[in-house]
Parts: sequence; C-alpha cells; structure tokens
Amino acid sequence: MNAELEALVLAREAILEARSGEDAKRLRAIYQARLDDVLQRWPNLSRRTLQQMVENAHWRWCRAQDKRHSAPPPKA
Repeated sequence: MNAELEALVLAREAILEARSGEDAKRLRAIYQARLDDVLQRWPNLSRRTLQQMVENAHWRWCRAQDKRHSAPPPKA
C-alpha cells in the first residue's frame, strides 16, 4: 500500500475509534488536512474519488487485520 494511502487509512481508523466528540473532531481535522495535502499533489483527482479510495483501502485493511487475528498459530 502506498504510504500516503496508508496514512489516510490509519487516520480514518483513528476517527472511527475515537472515544470523545472533541477527540473525533481533532482527528477529523487531521484527516481532512491530509486529504487536502494529497489533493494538492494530485490536482486531477477529485475529493470524492480519493475518499472512495480511502474507504475501500480501509475496508481491505480491516479485513486483513481480522484474518491475522483469527488464523490459528502454526504448529511447531
């Protein structure tokens, strides 16, 4: 996964895991700023397309996290 996309995925995960409204607000501002940074470097990319990319990558990231924890340990 691209480092910028990974940072956005982790920022999105942090928002979803936020415990308080203030914390979520602060994390959402960070996420939006990161989106803006990427969009400045990629002017032909729309915000909505980028957000969809992040949502899809986040979904795949969550699935990968689940698989790692649900797999049985290897036998010795």
